[in-house]
Amino acid sequence: MGRFFQTIIFAIFLIFVTGEAFAQCAREGEELCQNGQTYRCEKTGSELTPIFQNMPCVVNATGLNGVWTGSGHQSPAGAAGADWAIAMTIGDGAASIDYPSLGCGGSLTQISRDDSSAEYRENITYGQDKCIDGGGITVRFFKGNLSWTWVGQADGQPYNAVAVLSRQ
Repeated sequence: MGRFFQTIIFAIFLIFVTGEAFAQCAREGEELCQNGQTYRCEKTGSELTPIFQNMPCVVNATGLNGVWTGSGHQSPAGAAGADWAIAMTIGDGAASIDYPSLGCGGSLTQISRDDSSAEYRENITYGQDKCIDGGGITVRFFKGNLSWTWVGQADGQPYNAVAVLSRQ
């Protein structure tokens, strides 16, 4: 079997087994760090494909640390609307969240963290009447930004929100 077909089969296998797609190659020769392993972008036919290199890699977890801001989009929309500002601060063991346009925020308890992602449980400490307490936040570091998701519920109604946050 040719290398092209082996690569395609391997990529499809990983997507089905892990449920995750790999980062896209931007240019030939680029190296990617995905799930602790190195992949090199190589041309396979007319496509750029991440090829497994059998070399471990590490993304510095402090890459998550800092102040991150952006605009969240909630579904279904709450009383204050569907879009609002987010300011998230991540440290080595502590994190906090502020929703300036909603007038609420609080602390985040870290549930898990790895090289490029973290999960938190939200504890709204001010503006409790304006925001849902106890939601779960997941962040993933990708190409210099944070992919941010929030899930929670109020009065039996599930809510979710998404955002892309930029480092300040």
